[in-house]
Amino acid sequence: MHPETVIIGGGFAGLQACRALARDSIGVLLIDPRPGPVMLPALPDVAGGWVPERITHRPFNEILPTNVVHLPWSVSAIDLDAGTVVADGETIAYRQLLIAAGSVPNFYDSPFPRDRLYPLGTLEDALRIRQDFAAYLRETDHPHVLVSGTGYTGLELAMSLFFRAKAAGKPCRVTIVDPTPILLPSLPDRQRRYVLDFLVSQGAEVRLGVAVESFDGRRAVAGGQPYDDIFYCWAAGSTFAVPELKGNVERLRDGRLKVAADLSLPGYPHVFAAGDSAAINRNGQALRKAVNFAYYGGRHAGRNLARQRAGRPTRPFHPVDLGWIVPFHATSIGRLPGNLWIRGPLGVRLHHLMCGLRNYSFKNFAGCLQLALNPNKGKKP
Repeated sequence: MHPETVIIGGGFAGLQACRALARDSIGVLLIDPRPGPVMLPALPDVAGGWVPERITHRPFNEILPTNVVHLPWSVSAIDLDAGTVVADGETIAYRQLLIAAGSVPNFYDSPFPRDRLYPLGTLEDALRIRQDFAAYLRETDHPHVLVSGTGYTGLELAMSLFFRAKAAGKPCRVTIVDPTPILLPSLPDRQRRYVLDFLVSQGAEVRLGVAVESFDGRRAVAGGQPYDDIFYCWAAGSTFAVPELKGNVERLRDGRLKVAADLSLPGYPHVFAAGDSAAINRNGQALRKAVNFAYYGGRHAGRNLARQRAGRPTRPFHPVDLGWIVPFHATSIGRLPGNLWIRGPLGVRLHHLMCGLRNYSFKNFAGCLQLALNPNKGKKP
């Protein structure tokens, strides 16, 4: 197998790159173990049973350009010097490569039993949480959700499950712990206080500067305090999705690859990175992981791949920050273009609308639009 161009990962970045190469006469190989892309921002609501999974994905064979072949394998290694990738034990050579593999939950070599931890990185994770949490509510008189990580994913998931338990008539304790001393340090003080006040108003216990010290499958100890019969969600961070990478490249602590202005890897002009795999420098700092940067970065990387094929110079990527919205079921926090801050239920509606606009079919868009008009009406799972 010797494809001209290989794309690792068919998420927001990889899929847009494929579309940017749609008119190219040379074939493209997309390697992704999943059957299709997933609307990742909707996963916390899928886990809580508020969003049906059917409107969050679509098969690759229905949406890929005709010149793209999907190989449903997992990439375990990339050798930049040899110009090869290893997928499902097979070595595949490339002439051009786009690394858009995304990220996976980082367990930091934790000894905790993995079968009793609930990370949220894939649609399968979300469906597992939804199913097991429903069973947990049926079997437990005093449900208690413990979440490691106070990033947006952890907070979204905590509130999604909290309100699911409330809808089921089972008041649920929520404890959120994080070794860092500040909640959402990237936010201004006023916005951070808004999020914290909302969490506390729902009865959540937020313990900063605290880590979970032990967990045996049901009982955890965090900061010396025991918690019994818990439902333990892991949202403590993410890392680069490909286990092994050989080559002389600079990386951030979370594994992201530092890229040049055109999204290529310095020293490897025929290798590009986009989405959560790429560390894009802006004003001396790496851009945050975000859907918009992945979406437009992937499209730009695809166009640069096409320019290389045609013998034309590549162009620098100029990211535009279109803002963001993070929903917490009953409220939200976000920043719109123009540095306009938004809070409250309106942001929840806008979140569903954006999930629709970035979705993979008109049917999926219509489902998201219905959620935007009538949010949080999901049936019991």
